Amino acid sequence: MGTVRSTDQPLIARDDPATDSDQVGGPAHLDDRSASGNLDKIRDILFGAQAREHDRRFAQLEQHLIREASDLRNDLKRRFESLELYIKKEVEALTSRLTKEQEVRGESVTNLTQDLTQLATTLEDKARLLDMQATQVQAHILQQLTERTSELATDVRARHAEATSALNQAVHDLRAEKTDRATLAAILLEASQRLSSDEAVSGRGSA
Repeated sequence: MGTVRSTDQPLIARDDPATDSDQVGGPAHLDDRSASGNLDKIRDILFGAQAREHDRRFAQLEQHLIREASDLRNDLKRRFESLELYIKKEVEALTSRLTKEQEVRGESVTNLTQDLTQLATTLEDKARLLDMQATQVQAHILQQLTERTSELATDVRARHAEATSALNQAVHDLRAEKTDRATLAAILLEASQRLSSDEAVSGRGSA
């Protein structure tokens, strides 16, 4: 900037209105348009290159920012698409896994229901069989008790009959024995009487 300013210093002196009027002997002031044009020239000489450099840099920065924004937008788009695809795949995988788990659990519940139904049927069959066996055992025991009771009753009646017969026989024997004793007593009495009579007769004969 110092170099430009020192180089342009004679231009400023040449374009100064006071200097021009002194040299050419013209009027003391110039037209406003001419003065404005001179100021634009001066401004262009002093700051034109820098302004153009700034414009160029701003243009480059703008293009760079536009490219960065475009790249960022494209990158974000790609990232969002990738994220959307990943989420979609994860959701599909999760849905598939949940569906399979639901199917497996459904099959497990169905199998468990079938097993419980089969177990209930088996228990009912076993209960029915046990009831039937208990009824048969009860009937068999009742039959055995009846037969045993009948046998005991028959045995008791037979023993009672035997005892009655033995008792009757004993009574009969006792009666017969009593009769024999009475007969024997009568015979002995009769013999005694006969002996007494015989002795009396013998005594009388001896006398």
